Amino acid sequence: MSATNRVRAAVTDERVRWLAMVAAIVIGLAASALHWTGLFLGGVLCGAVAADRRRALLAGFGFGVLVWIVFALSLTASGDLGAYLAMGQITAVSAVIPIATATLGALSRWLV
Repeated sequence: MSATNRVRAAVTDERVRWLAMVAAIVIGLAASALHWTGLFLGGVLCGAVAADRRRALLAGFGFGVLVWIVFALSLTASGDLGAYLAMGQITAVSAVIPIATATLGALSRWLV
């Protein structure tokens, strides 16, 4: 079975699609922890297993928000969240970058 057929099977069967989405999120989070291109990869993976193009965009957006929340939780655990929030525009830019990058990755769904 080709890779395209496997992705189509994942999109049509709801249980397989949810498992594939969880796997895409885990792989994307792991890749994001290693390099910023993991944000794009996570968006691509989440978009690839979404039911349709609109949901692919929402999945990429949601993945970007999740990455930022995990980042904020790591700052909270280290006690640096207050200093991070006090940085002003840098905080805003660093919140938008993962969301925009993952959403851009999910746009790859339009290519298929």
